[in-house]
Amino acid sequence: MSFDPSPVTRPTLALVGATGRFAEAVVSSLALRDDSWGEIRLLAPGVSTRTLSVRGREQPIEVLREDSFDGVDVALFNLAPEITHEWTARAVTAGAVVVDASAAHRTDPDVPLVVPGINSDQVSHRPKGVVALPGPVTWGLIDVAHVLHQGWELQHLVVTGLIAAVSKSDQGVARLREELHTVASEPTIGLHPGDVRAAVSDLPVASPFPAPLALNVIPWVGQADEGGFTSSELAVSDEVRKVLGLQESVPVVVTLVQVPVVLAHSMALHARCARPIAIDKVRQACVAAPSLVHLDEETGEVPTPVDSVGIDPRFVGRIRQPKGAGHHVDLFVSADTIRRGASAMVLIAELVRDEITGA
Repeated sequence: MSFDPSPVTRPTLALVGATGRFAEAVVSSLALRDDSWGEIRLLAPGVSTRTLSVRGREQPIEVLREDSFDGVDVALFNLAPEITHEWTARAVTAGAVVVDASAAHRTDPDVPLVVPGINSDQVSHRPKGVVALPGPVTWGLIDVAHVLHQGWELQHLVVTGLIAAVSKSDQGVARLREELHTVASEPTIGLHPGDVRAAVSDLPVASPFPAPLALNVIPWVGQADEGGFTSSELAVSDEVRKVLGLQESVPVVVTLVQVPVVLAHSMALHARCARPIAIDKVRQACVAAPSLVHLDEETGEVPTPVDSVGIDPRFVGRIRQPKGAGHHVDLFVSADTIRRGASAMVLIAELVRDEITGA
């Protein structure tokens, strides 16, 4: 990484919501890129005693205020959706281009939903001054879905998402660890009706899950929505369709299952395509995709969430085809979607920066 020590004329970058795992991943991604930013501001609503390492120095996180966006060129947002609209509007009014990781703007037809390398050209089409990022589950599967759509034209996509506890932020991770600690020393737990629920019912960490997660899976992520789906399942469907430009006539059917995994999400994908699919060609396309790492199941390598934590590429494997179904393909993907989203946010910021500077 190169760094020009005289950054006065370079664009100013703000990271809004500079606490938590996602902010740490954004700063980590910035450190891996050539430094062409001027001032980098760390902002968060409310007082924080935390710091983040920026350019090799621990930098304090400032309180988010009305004048925080004065002189800011690009603002990277990761706030709760209920307060995002207020603060992104202030940033845009102050002259900043907003890149938002929350769900606040994803379904707005005047806000592009961008995945670098798939629809990067949409960054410049932002009538509201905002570019949105997909949600964490979509980050895990969108690269593979793009490979299939680009090569064979998706006609039907079925996704079963195995969702890690981090989907409920640090509270979800803490609750899972408490439950696992409680049941680990009891060899008979899980053998009788209600014993797991009873064992974890009085833990000090409140549960954000609708059922015990240790020794269990929960086929419910999000809130009840239309057609028996959850809000999170419909959101993934809408995001995949928007990013890939799929017609409404192309079904994207999503089932999300909470699983006792800490960080990385996994997905089983079943796709039907318009053109006949040769499995060896799908493997070659996955190998060629810069964001994917193909694992060869013939040698015993398969994607798992524990192997995906802390790295950027998505692992894809278990590529197979049902007999007599030449237009179908099944795959399995594991990904640290926090890192994927953070690195994509930085790449989009750089696209905006180049547009501003004429690079």
